[in-house]
Amino acid sequence: MKVRLGYPDRIVEVDDKAVHVFNGKLVSAPLSEVVNYYLKGEGLLPPAVRAVVPDIIRVLLSTGELHGEFQPAVEYGQGLSG
Repeated sequence: MKVRLGYPDRIVEVDDKAVHVFNGKLVSAPLSEVVNYYLKGEGLLPPAVRAVVPDIIRVLLSTGELHGEFQPAVEYGQGLSG
């Protein structure tokens, strides 16, 4: 699998093992760390990669690449009332 995302100011490429972001210089992060960052909100990712995490997850879910590997984080707008 190889996915490329285009932005006005950067190029993002995702392969089976890593995410690569080029915005004047190339930075990379393991795909597993990107998914972990999305799920837990923690981890050591370069800021350029961190900025595109939601888009990467959205694309991988829509292509079925992450089907069954994890449950996406869901935020609800309403709290429990007591």
